[in-house]
Amino acid sequence: MNESVYPSNQSHAAVQPSYGNILAAILGSLLIISTLIGNSLVCINFYLFKELRTVCHYFVISLSAADILVALVAMPFWCALQVTSNQWLFSQELRIFWNCMDILCGSASIMNLAAVSIDRHAAITDPFSYQNVMTSVRAIGMIVFVWLYSLLVSGLRLASWPTKSSYMLFIALSSFFLPLFIMIVMYVKIYFVARKQAHLLRRGRSYAKDVKAAKTIALLIGLFVICWGPFFAIILCFAYDQSCPVPSSLFNVIKWMEYTSSFLNPIIYTFLDRSYRRAFRKLCKLVRKSRHQSNSSTTAGSQLRDGGSFTGSHQASDSVVDPRRKRTGSIIGACLGPSKDSTV
Repeated sequence: MNESVYPSNQSHAAVQPSYGNILAAILGSLLIISTLIGNSLVCINFYLFKELRTVCHYFVISLSAADILVALVAMPFWCALQVTSNQWLFSQELRIFWNCMDILCGSASIMNLAAVSIDRHAAITDPFSYQNVMTSVRAIGMIVFVWLYSLLVSGLRLASWPTKSSYMLFIALSSFFLPLFIMIVMYVKIYFVARKQAHLLRRGRSYAKDVKAAKTIALLIGLFVICWGPFFAIILCFAYDQSCPVPSSLFNVIKWMEYTSSFLNPIIYTFLDRSYRRAFRKLCKLVRKSRHQSNSSTTAGSQLRDGGSFTGSHQASDSVVDPRRKRTGSIIGACLGPSKDSTV
């Protein structure tokens, strides 16, 4: 996809990056680190807290996995291109691998959003039979389909196409407009159903939670369109006119907007999803508690060593050392035993 819309300047000559190139690479590196941290926290919270292990959050984890792959595989090569002024210094095989992985991860991220919209539609339009309809097995099946679909779209890049334009048009339709159509249909139906039934189920906490989740995902989709829309607009331009003039600086900005989507996803779930917000606070408390216990244990150990060298009477030594040993034992037990906050 990138190779189709961007000049293939493969070179092994020495490259002297400008200050602007270096700045772009630094900002890109910060984006990579932030994306990895944010999406990893989503996965860690899902693993630690049982309240997040719901069918809806299965799709969230799948989305985070796609975004982590974007940060690990796609973004680093793009950072390298920023430094080398868009000159590809690696092998052509590695460039093809990068193109395929970029398409795979991007398609998986978009299709996971479509899967989430289908899940939210089922939860809100028919909340009473949702648990019977959207089981864990079916959710996992949908996720497997999403990744297989993305793998197929990515793998078809290696097939023989009549023209480059035909594959670019296929990418735009299969990886953007089709899932976007699914999202729009699902959320429009959710809006009308929620508007119709709100007065009947106004006090239903579960229903209200589903509606709020739908609003959260709708915001996520809106940002997704902002981040991905310009890129696929360029794809369509090149599909119909290979000589379409696009300044390299503009394309660089649009490409970074695409990658920013992977950074924004965990932020939205952290600040707008109450369950994730609560889990994140619990995780912070666990980290602070662990550090406090570690510092207390170190201090108590130091006090024990000082008490062992005390040269006073035997009775005074016992009165000083024994309480410290007792206190140290309780600290060690707290460190080894299960934390109350770690169980949800």
